[in-house]
Amino acid sequence: PERAEPSVAGESREGGALFGRRCPRVALGTVAPLTVRWVSDPWGKLRPPLSVEAVQMSARLAAATYHMEVDPWLQAGWRDVTIQVDGTLTNGVEASPGEGNPMQRLAAAWKLHRVRQRIRQRNPLGQVIGAFRQREKSDTGKVLVMLHPTEDGRYVVAISFMGTGERFYDWFSNFRMTSEGGVHKGFLQLTRQFEDNEEDISFPETAQELGLERLTLRHVLEEARNPNSRFVLWLVGHSQGGALMQVYAHHKIHEDGVLPGNLVGYGFASPSAMSGLAVNEPSAYPLYHVLNSDDVVPRMGAQVHLGVCLIYPTDNELRRRCYNWSWDRESVQRRQAVGAVIRRMTDTPACIEVAVAYLNALGSYTPEDILDSLGAWGTRLPLRRIVSAADARVDDLLRYACRHMAAAYLSICGEEMAQERVAALQAEITALMERLGVKRFTMTMREMMGQPHRIGEHVEGAEMGAYPYIARYGVERLVPAIWRGGRPPVLVRAARALTGAEAAQMQPALLNRRMLRPERRPCRRKTCADPRRRSNTRRPTPTLQPGSLRPGERIVHVRP
Repeated sequence: PERAEPSVAGESREGGALFGRRCPRVALGTVAPLTVRWVSDPWGKLRPPLSVEAVQMSARLAAATYHMEVDPWLQAGWRDVTIQVDGTLTNGVEASPGEGNPMQRLAAAWKLHRVRQRIRQRNPLGQVIGAFRQREKSDTGKVLVMLHPTEDGRYVVAISFMGTGERFYDWFSNFRMTSEGGVHKGFLQLTRQFEDNEEDISFPETAQELGLERLTLRHVLEEARNPNSRFVLWLVGHSQGGALMQVYAHHKIHEDGVLPGNLVGYGFASPSAMSGLAVNEPSAYPLYHVLNSDDVVPRMGAQVHLGVCLIYPTDNELRRRCYNWSWDRESVQRRQAVGAVIRRMTDTPACIEVAVAYLNALGSYTPEDILDSLGAWGTRLPLRRIVSAADARVDDLLRYACRHMAAAYLSICGEEMAQERVAALQAEITALMERLGVKRFTMTMREMMGQPHRIGEHVEGAEMGAYPYIARYGVERLVPAIWRGGRPPVLVRAARALTGAEAAQMQPALLNRRMLRPERRPCRRKTCADPRRRSNTRRPTPTLQPGSLRPGERIVHVRP
């Protein structure tokens, strides 16, 4: 779609970021940027145009999914809303009418109230039951599905995956870090849970409009196999939701045959979801991931992101406007000291090493200090009750956690964790704990890892979250990067950030302009299917495959 001018003002970059006037918020019914014709990039991969409007809409949808704030979207023309919470579907969600029958307003408000109550689940008995369900398999997926017609007679189907919720057992899937078929096990289980509900997610209003008896998400996916599909899938996710978006897109393309041209996705703070050997070309997927360079979560998960990463080089302008940090001298020095540890968390293996070193360093303190320090992470995990119910010592639980992470490291990397690096990290963390205090060290870690990760537009002590800020002001500063598979995989970044004019251009031309030439893949020697040794001849006799002979036929060897 044509734009009169770039959405981000300012061309000068001297002395840091120069953000001009406040960018206008995109209308929620603007779906044209999601249906633009795709082109092939220099490597033969389909890539959607990089749209500022699509980035802003995706950021707003990802934020709205945490509280299922669907009223603004319904008023903008979206319809046929279905919400999944822990495998339970809620269909027929409608906007609360401003006027009219009070019973209709009450019914609409009550339906959304029940959904939000299930997402929070603060009932102690419900928390215990929910945690008990996670013993073998995670089932805490939360997804928002809705549909919007386009001006050319097509339909955009939005599928927004919510990130990790407020309930303590929502975190269990994140810690199922072992690889299953090259995919993060916890993310895979939540994706499969949503796929099991595809037959039950329906679009009744659209079915009536098209003259169909019934229209489900499964029907939409079947039509998305065709080049002339009337449906385009728009995938969105923040944090864990961005990881589920990747796994879902991978399954739909490779298992269900959905054409990449009928799918587009925008993730924010997405963890990696696949191992480096799971896919040949991780960058071939039609997905974008907007990543804050201060955010540690995108460095966790598995090993590679599917699609193109758009990395924002964070500066003090964003930190002062989006992080609820204290800027006195003592706080700044404390963050600088702890930042040395966080900067070592460059990828999932490094994050696991830091976590093991942190837990080993905690083991030298008293049980009360350990519980206070772990409780400072604010995960609503009833640690004291768990220790009491399990009749176990705190150090036993720490050793169990370290063994679990060591197994995850082996599953992801294919090799044991280097104990020398862990010991060096443990010594560094122990020195910082003695200098700052064990609880103060943990609170600083949480502060530096939590503030850059926020997606909400209303953040206490700040103007807005970091990712809405990037979507509205910083698209022109995003630096593209792609993953190249292998062991270990390699993240290849572009040479510089986008300019105002380039932000409106399509990503394939952008990557070509950065001169990211892929390395020539080594030629694999062709092996003969016939196990018998062959002489060195220019014209080898083709080997008949099993089952190729018809009844009554036999093989006759002819001498040349």
